[in-house]
Amino acid sequence: MSVTTNDTLAEAAAPAPAPAPPRRRGLSAGDRYIPYVMILPAAAALVAVMGYPLFKLLDLALQNINRYAALVNPDLARYIGLEGFTKVFSDDQFWEVVLRSFVFTGELVALSMGLGMTFALILGRVSAWVKIVVVTVLMFVWAVPALVSGTIFRWIFAGRGGIADYVLYLFGADGMKNYEWVAHPAVGLYVVGAAVIVWGALPFLVIGLHAALTQVPKELVEASKLDGANVLQTFWHVVIPVIKPFLLVSASLSFIWDFQVFAQIYSLRNSAPEPEYWTIGTYLYQNGVVSSHYSNSAVISISMIVLMLAVLVFYIRQVIKIGAQD
Repeated sequence: MSVTTNDTLAEAAAPAPAPAPPRRRGLSAGDRYIPYVMILPAAAALVAVMGYPLFKLLDLALQNINRYAALVNPDLARYIGLEGFTKVFSDDQFWEVVLRSFVFTGELVALSMGLGMTFALILGRVSAWVKIVVVTVLMFVWAVPALVSGTIFRWIFAGRGGIADYVLYLFGADGMKNYEWVAHPAVGLYVVGAAVIVWGALPFLVIGLHAALTQVPKELVEASKLDGANVLQTFWHVVIPVIKPFLLVSASLSFIWDFQVFAQIYSLRNSAPEPEYWTIGTYLYQNGVVSSHYSNSAVISISMIVLMLAVLVFYIRQVIKIGAQD
C-alpha cells in the first residue's frame, strides 16, 4: 500500500520541463538559409549569362563607337564618359519615341487584357469540343512567328487587294475601298500595328485567364448571387480578387513584351519603318544597325533596361503585398 504525501502531490502537479530546442547542425532541414543556398546556382548562372553582356553594353555606352570603321579598328575608339548619354537624352526625337512607346504600349496592354478576359469568359461557357477547337487554333496562332504575322497583316490591310478594304466595302463603306491603311502613321501604328500585336498576344492571355477563372470557387459565386449581387458585382468583387495574382503577372509581362516590340512593326512596313512608326525597339534598330551608331544604341538599350526595371519593381512590390495579405 503506497502512501501519498504532500511532496508527492506537488511533484505530480508540477509541469514537465520544456524540451530543449534542437541544435542547428549546418544546413539542416529547419535551417533558414537553405532557400538561399538552393537558389544560389540559379543566381550564379544568371549573373554569368547576363553580367558580361551588361558590362560590355555599359562599356560601349561610355565610348565613341558610332561608325563601322571604329568597330573594325578599335584604335579609333575612345572613352567619352557620359557624353553619349547627354547626346541621346538631349535629342527631342528620343523623348518623342519614348512617349510614343508608352502610349502604344498602354493601348496594347488595355486591348490585350480586355479582349483576353472577354474570350476567356466566353471559353468557359462553351461545350468541350468547341473549347478544344478554339484552344487548338489559339496554339497555332501562338506558333506563328512575329515576322510572318506582320507580313500577313500587311497583306490583309493592303491598299489594293486587301481583305479589310473588301470586307468594309461589302458592308457599305464605299469610302474605304483601296484605303491605304499603313500610309497614315497614326492609323498604321495604332490600328494595324496594334491589331497584329494583340493578335499574337491573345493565345497566352486567353488560355491563362481561362485557367485562372477555373480556380474561382463556385461556392463564392453562388453565395454572392444569394446575397443579391448582379453579374458585374460578382465579377468585380469575387472573381477579380481571386485571379488578381495572375492578372498582375500577365499585365506586367504584356507591358514588358509590348514595350520592346519590333518584329511586327518591322515586317509591317516592309523592313523600312518611317520615323512616325518608331517605337523604342525600332528606334534602337535604326541607330544600332541601320545608322551604325553603336554607342548611341548602347545608351538607348540601357534606358530600356532601366524602364523595364521600374516596371519590375512595381510588379515585385505588388506580389509582396499580395503575399502579405494571404
